[in-house]
Amino acid sequence: MKRMLTLLLATTMIGLAWCAIVTAQVEIPGYVVSDLHLISQESKTDWTPEWTAPIEAATILAWFAERGYPALIRDFNSDGVIDELDTIELADLLGRVFMQTDSPRGTTDVRLVLGLARYIAERYPNQFVLKIFDAGFRGELQSEEGLTFVPDLVEGIELVLEDDATIPDYEYELQTGEGVILGLESEPRDNTYLAGRSFLYEETAQGYTPVDLAWSEEDYWLSGNQGQVLETIAKMDGYLYVDYEGRWTPVECMLSLSPTEEFDGTSEPGECPEDAIAYDVMITELGDYGSVQVEECVTREGSVDTYTWTVTNIDFLYNGCGLCLFAIPKPISLGALTHTEPGGWLYSQYPMAWAWRLPLGSCGLLPGDSAVFEVSVPGPTVDVPILGVVSTCAIVLPDGSVRPGELLVVQTTGPGVSEEGCPDLALRILDESCVCDPIDAACQLSVWVDVVNIGTEAVTDPFDLILTSPDHPGGDAETYTPPPNFEPGDIWSAMLTMYFPMGGELCPTDYVVVVDPGVAPGSIVECDEDNNIYFGSIDCYCGQQERYGACCYPDGSCMNTTAIECSDAGGEFHAGVDCSMVQCEPPEEDCPDLIVEITEAYCTNVGATAPLYEITVEVLVTNIGPSTVTQTIYLRAVNDCGSDTQTILTDLDQWDTATETFTIQCGPNFAGCRPVTVTVDHLFQIDECEEGNNTDTETVCCR
Repeated sequence: MKRMLTLLLATTMIGLAWCAIVTAQVEIPGYVVSDLHLISQESKTDWTPEWTAPIEAATILAWFAERGYPALIRDFNSDGVIDELDTIELADLLGRVFMQTDSPRGTTDVRLVLGLARYIAERYPNQFVLKIFDAGFRGELQSEEGLTFVPDLVEGIELVLEDDATIPDYEYELQTGEGVILGLESEPRDNTYLAGRSFLYEETAQGYTPVDLAWSEEDYWLSGNQGQVLETIAKMDGYLYVDYEGRWTPVECMLSLSPTEEFDGTSEPGECPEDAIAYDVMITELGDYGSVQVEECVTREGSVDTYTWTVTNIDFLYNGCGLCLFAIPKPISLGALTHTEPGGWLYSQYPMAWAWRLPLGSCGLLPGDSAVFEVSVPGPTVDVPILGVVSTCAIVLPDGSVRPGELLVVQTTGPGVSEEGCPDLALRILDESCVCDPIDAACQLSVWVDVVNIGTEAVTDPFDLILTSPDHPGGDAETYTPPPNFEPGDIWSAMLTMYFPMGGELCPTDYVVVVDPGVAPGSIVECDEDNNIYFGSIDCYCGQQERYGACCYPDGSCMNTTAIECSDAGGEFHAGVDCSMVQCEPPEEDCPDLIVEITEAYCTNVGATAPLYEITVEVLVTNIGPSTVTQTIYLRAVNDCGSDTQTILTDLDQWDTATETFTIQCGPNFAGCRPVTVTVDHLFQIDECEEGNNTDTETVCCR
């Protein structure tokens, strides 16, 4: 183990030529938000291409949730982690409840703005601003909803109406740390929405600006459901245009979501553990500007190396501000598995660098303050001396243009890989499961795995991945054919499944996963042939049916245990079955259950000289569950032309009822018959016995 302390004092400012060489190695060609959740419009079987609005809104909200606003997303699928799967569920909630995506008309710019604003305001009141770059939005709002635009149109969030977006607007909003959504007008009144992700500083020879956008189109090269990154160009021709699917498409609307709170960008350093594989401290004196210290700690857990840099501004000042950027050069083959940073810092991953920056307008990390940055990468890596980069803070000039900060070189250490030119396939086990069905007397063993090329050369030939068990015959195999190459840092995700009969002692069951099997070196000559195999063991709870099974306890929870232990606890025993296969009954008298019934729905022409329709809906809410509802009950009525939200503040015991009336204002163009849907507890704030009986729908005719 390497553990040393190094102090380096540079007595003069590093020359500009040397700075240019190092910053070219770091390679910051533009600005990129590289940690958006890319979800696909095929993630749900009933989603269509019309779901791009809630998908990109959820993408932006999940990004903010990881930056200090966790209530914007929750663990919807109750798997213990918040990830892309929860972003999918958030998009589904936004589309169905807040943006009316599954209605005949779908989500318009107005429904996107109002739905996004209401969702945020209910969770973080008065903490966000939503900018709308759309000169025609005021008229669309009046036509669709019969509403006049005012900044407080949605209580709890400020709405700001701007002119149509420009390329400088797009670049500025990204650099100030905002969440950006573009609405491309593929057809009149029919927008495709994408989330802003990046731009390059240098224009093309034709004067276009390279940009890329989070795109909900399915990426068929990856397993499962995965959205794409649309790499394209933008231009100004009176309006902002984006090259979308081979033709210039106008940006009809751009939204920018920004928090009002500004994080200070600091964090408290932690102790480097005694078993760290590397520890270095280096101080760089940057001439008259002052000094910066970078402390690095490297730890290893299994096949993952974690690099932590603590950057301390000792006495650095430039124009009264501190440091606004920290970047570390990296091997091109090394991608971050995870990253962390203090609140307010924005993370970008480039082919040759990791970079963290504070948004435009920040005064940076001031003297005496520290900020801790961390990446975890596939190991093993080697800790090598490198030259990192810090930057002064950018300045926004009076004409709106941005003067970038000055890049300066600092001494530190960071990850390196073997210089030997060879590929190296390594395994990373993601999850495992084993379930048995006593009816079919069969067990299913499943293993989810990533194969990562941690070497320095590409794999050009197909290779196999196999799952076997020494306890049972058979197995499963997958063959990967590189399209065309499996480059350094590339990841192949796969699921292997094998079946075997119940019987015998199967707890635990051993299994083996091997990539590129065969007599070493297999079919691929690798740097390391010892990291191609994984030995695992898992309990199937299926060895002796009378001994092991799922126990449903009186409180509704489940645990895999023995029949005797289950009986002693007063539970209901399911022999030879895993808890994942059992739906335990909820406990008696511990949950409410709200249902709603539309008792009357009608439309009235309230216009004096021209048709102007008003829909009235009367409902009856009943608690059919055994427990009392003590929380505020939110109800929402949704129709093609608008929506209305009401609340019930009284407690409801079992079989108690309450009535409520909704009024939806429609414009003059809504004659005809359309459905209106009322949902009780539409925000899912009440934990009910049954969540699938909370809506009622009636058809209302306006004549």
